[in-house]
Amino acid sequence: MPDAPPIIKVTGLVNRFGDQVVHDHLDFQIDTPEIIGLVGGSGSGKSVLMRTIVGLQQPTAGTVAVRGDAA
Repeated sequence: MPDAPPIIKVTGLVNRFGDQVVHDHLDFQIDTPEIIGLVGGSGSGKSVLMRTIVGLQQPTAGTVAVRGDAA
């Protein structure tokens, strides 16, 4: 599907909790048929990223689009 939008597209994502910056202008996209894994140490922001992608948490800045629909 060459003209299909990415399954997930994250642009300029910033997540902060007070003075603690978790993500600072994060950009990536996942295209069909990619399969990815998310790894990192405790407290590195994996769960915050997932919560932001699925819409459970609003980012401080940036956009997340799932199947072309921006949240």
